[in-house]
Amino acid sequence: MQKLLLTLALFTPLLASAEQTAWWERETEMAPGGILRIDSKPWWDRAKNLKLGESMVLKDPGMMILKREKLERGDGEMLVWIIDDDGDMDPNHPEGDEDSDCYVVDYGPDGVVDRMVDYIDEDRDQVPDEMEHRYYVDGELRRAWFGMDLDGDGHMWHLIDYDYKGDFFLSDPYDDNMIYMNKYNPNANKWLPISECPFAFFDLNNDGASDRVARFSAAPISFSETDDPDYANSQKRYQGPYYKELENIGVMNIRYSFDIDNLASDEHPLHYEMGFNLIAAVPYQYEGMEHTQPLRRAPKTTICVPHSKVIEVAESYPADQTGFTWREFEDAAMKIGYHERPEYDRRWEGVFWTWHRRIMQNTGGPVQDWNVRREFMDAPANKREVYYSPVDRRIHLKGATEGWIQVGHLFGEEKLGEIRMFDTNADGYFDRWEYIDQETGAPIRVASVRDAENIDFGNDWDKLAKFYNEEALPESIRLNEELISELEKHLGNEAAEVETEFAPLLAREEISPDERRYLLDLVREYFYYLFRTKYYGQTKAELESLPGTDPRFDLQIMKDSTRSWDRAVLLGQIDAAYEVSDYSKVTELLRTNDESF
Repeated sequence: MQKLLLTLALFTPLLASAEQTAWWERETEMAPGGILRIDSKPWWDRAKNLKLGESMVLKDPGMMILKREKLERGDGEMLVWIIDDDGDMDPNHPEGDEDSDCYVVDYGPDGVVDRMVDYIDEDRDQVPDEMEHRYYVDGELRRAWFGMDLDGDGHMWHLIDYDYKGDFFLSDPYDDNMIYMNKYNPNANKWLPISECPFAFFDLNNDGASDRVARFSAAPISFSETDDPDYANSQKRYQGPYYKELENIGVMNIRYSFDIDNLASDEHPLHYEMGFNLIAAVPYQYEGMEHTQPLRRAPKTTICVPHSKVIEVAESYPADQTGFTWREFEDAAMKIGYHERPEYDRRWEGVFWTWHRRIMQNTGGPVQDWNVRREFMDAPANKREVYYSPVDRRIHLKGATEGWIQVGHLFGEEKLGEIRMFDTNADGYFDRWEYIDQETGAPIRVASVRDAENIDFGNDWDKLAKFYNEEALPESIRLNEELISELEKHLGNEAAEVETEFAPLLAREEISPDERRYLLDLVREYFYYLFRTKYYGQTKAELESLPGTDPRFDLQIMKDSTRSWDRAVLLGQIDAAYEVSDYSKVTELLRTNDESF
C-alpha cells in the first residue's frame, strides 16, 4: 500500500483523473476487441515514408519519436513509435529510455501494430520495476508477457527486435524475479492467466543466485490431455483467438525445482538438480492474484499468484500425480544449456519431467532423458516428501512406486544400460533395484532390500541439503573411491578401458560433487561387474576341471578344491554385502582375503 501511495504521489501528472485519461494512454488506446492500429494517426503518412535510419520527433501532446529501424534478425524493417510516458525525454536530444517509456512496433510497416514493450518505473528512480511485452495478431491484442524486477537491478526481458526470442538465459532468472503470461479477453477487456503464470525465481540465501524456481502451467480446466497434452506451452493456444473455455482456467501443472547441493552462484548459475512435476486441475483462484498497476496501459489489472505465495502454493498443491526428477549428469548428445557456455548444460527453467513412459500433461520442454533419474507416484498428495535410501545412497520421492535412470550419452550417443527402482510392498520406499543390461534388456544384477533404514526428511529442504552435502555425498564418494581402488587391484588391465573412458569426465573442473558421485557409481558398477564375472567364472572353471581321480591319492586335488570353494564362499559374502551397498564391508573382505584372488 505504501508503494502504491508513493506511486500515486510521484506520477500524479501521468495518471488518469476521474474525468481524463493520461495523454500517453490515450495515444495507445485500443479500439473495441483489443485492436490497435496506427495508420489513422495524423502523423502516419510522414512516418510510413521514413527511410531506414530516419526518425521524426513529435512534441504534442507529449514527447514522442518515430524511427524506421532494420530488423536485427532477418532482412525486414520496422517502424518504432517511442512514447515518453514519464516526461523525462530531453527535447534537444530526444531518445527513448528503459525505465518508463513505451515502444510500439509495426513490423514491415503497414499501420498494424505487432508488438508493444512498456517499461514501468514505479518509484521514479530511473530503474524499471515492471515490464510488459504485448503481442498482437493482425493488430488484435492476444496475450502479454509481464516481468517484475524483484532484485532491483532493472533487468527483466532481453529482447531482440522488440521481441522475446525464447532465450531467457539472456534475461534475468538469476535472483529474485518473476515473469508471467496473461491472455487478453477482448469481450471483457481484461487479463486472464495463461501458460506460464508465473515463472518465479527465488534467492533464498541472499547470495545473488536463484536456488529455487517454480513454474505454474495455466490452461482451461476442460482442455484435452489426449489431444493437447502440452496445451499451456502451445503458442497456437495462448496466442490464438479467444474462446469461452478460457474463462475457467486452472493450475494444471507445477514444476518446482531446487538447488540442493548449494552450488548456485555467479560461477555456477541455475544449478538445479532436484525437482517435482505435479499435475491436477486446480481452479486459478489465489489470494492476492489481482495485481493492479496504475501506470499500466489498460487493462491495468493482471492475474498471477504473488511471488510471496508461490512457494507456499507449490508445497501444498493437491497433486493427482507426482513426478520426481534428479539430474545426475548431462546428455553429451544434446545441448540444452546457455549457448555461450556449452560445457555447462543447465536450464534456467529448472529440471523437467519427460514425455516418455509416464506421461504428465503440460510438462513443457526441452527434455533430457539420459542420465536423469525419474520417479513416479500415481496417487494424490498435498505435500512434497522425500527420503534418503542407504541402499543406493540417493534422495527419493516418498510414495513413488517406480523409477528409472537411462544410463548413457556420456561420451556421445552410446547407450550403456538402465537402472530401475521399484517399491514392491507399497510402503512408500524403494526396495528393489534392477541393473539392466543394454544388449539383453535383462538385469545384470538385482538388489532387493526391504526394511532398509531409510531417513525421512519430509519437506525440510534445509535439513535435507545439510545432510546430503555434509554427510551422504562425501561418504558416497569416499566409499566409491576406496572400493574402486581395491577392485582395480584384482582386475589389472581389464579395468583400463573403463578408466580410459571415464577419466576425461572425472577430470572436468566444472562437474559438481553430485555429478562426480554419479560417474564414480558407474565406474564402481563396471568394475564390480568385471570382478564378479572374472572370479565367479574362474571359480566355476576350477571346480569343474578337477581330475576325476580319487582325491585321496592326490593331496593337491583336495587342496585346490578347498581353495576354490573357499573363494566361492567368499564371493557369496562379497556379493551379499555389495547387494545392500555395504561397500566398506566389500572393501574390507577384499583387503583381508587378497590371497584368494
